[in-house]
Amino acid sequence: MKRLQAIKLMKEGKKITHDYFSNKEWMTMENDKIVTEEGYKHNAREFWSYRQLAGWNDGYSIYVA
Repeated sequence: MKRLQAIKLMKEGKKITHDYFSNKEWMTMENDKIVTEEGYKHNAREFWSYRQLAGWNDGYSIYVA
């Protein structure tokens, strides 16, 4: 799925993974922060600023444990 759709689902509390992630990595959003599987909370604007290459525009899917 595309990044904007993934962001929408993360804001709804869904766990999302990406083609570049390992099989145990995911992210979601809480209070406009990106939260990773390790519990780290990132400023969303800063998180996406480091992911500007074309490969980050799509390749997202819902995480299944």
